[in-house]
Amino acid sequence: MALGTYTTLQTAVLAFIERTGQTAEAPDWITLAEARLNRELGAVETEATLTGTAGSRRIDISSISVERPIALMLAETGYDEVPVLPRADGTFVYRTTSGQPRFYAIDGTYIDFDCPLVSAYTFRFRYRERFALSGSVTTNWLLTYHPDVYLAAAIVWGHAYNMNFPGASAYKQVLDEAIPSIKNSIAAKKRSVST
Repeated sequence: MALGTYTTLQTAVLAFIERTGQTAEAPDWITLAEARLNRELGAVETEATLTGTAGSRRIDISSISVERPIALMLAETGYDEVPVLPRADGTFVYRTTSGQPRFYAIDGTYIDFDCPLVSAYTFRFRYRERFALSGSVTTNWLLTYHPDVYLAAAIVWGHAYNMNFPGASAYKQVLDEAIPSIKNSIAAKKRSVST
């Protein structure tokens, strides 16, 4: 089974603890696991490719868990990337004429531009992400690159819920051994970006 989505993670947790009848509890175990992972690892810097819609001034970002935006770059074909500058919502003029956006603001689960897009632009969006899977946020950086850690963290809570403390302890040990290597990987990535 591939562990790439929130749904497959829930299924795997239930299979590992051999409690397929506890489907209602699995999301809680994942939420509790994410609380620890967020405490231990903090928000990680990642990126997503977004595509706008011609004539629209918004892009829906409800499928990603943005803690803090870092940069939004417009990727025009044949040109270098062009930065779209962040502004607080309501601090720039909303133009009615379609064009290439200069400014953006995050309005809840949308990126709002200063004008309707003249074409279906592609954007590279860098942001800091906290781990918070849900029905709408079905994957994230950690689940993509370290599914074993996500699974172990959720299994700890599944075993604890069922009072299988030896099982919880065994997976906690797996988790405790993996987290430092992920921290090192994140730190190395930060160092390479800053240089």
